[in-house]
Amino acid sequence: MIDDQPCILTYNMQVNTPSMGSIEAKYIVGTIDLSEENYSKFINDESLDFQISFETILPKFSTAKKYLVSIPKIFLNQEYIIINIFNKDSKLYKKRFGGVNKKNRKEYYIVMSTRNAMKFD
Repeated sequence: MIDDQPCILTYNMQVNTPSMGSIEAKYIVGTIDLSEENYSKFINDESLDFQISFETILPKFSTAKKYLVSIPKIFLNQEYIIINIFNKDSKLYKKRFGGVNKKNRKEYYIVMSTRNAMKFD
């Protein structure tokens, strides 16, 4: 979900870990699709976290927005992972999440939830 709307299309999706590097992935609403070879690499990688990077075009923005989401690998043991991304350049979310932080310049806030855990970024 991005700004309380389902993310329908993504481009240039990559899944990566420090030891594995980047592998190409595809997003189909509700699912991240990896080739069998890339899935084996990913599952056998011993990193504790992984990152997903992607681009998408949102109705209220005229250009593609890029996102990078860090996910604890233990979350993969859950029935589901819901990732909510809130753009801080929106008036509503700027007020709620404090705007763009000068320290890390991150333009979005991420809330991940599973059946048993939550992570805020």
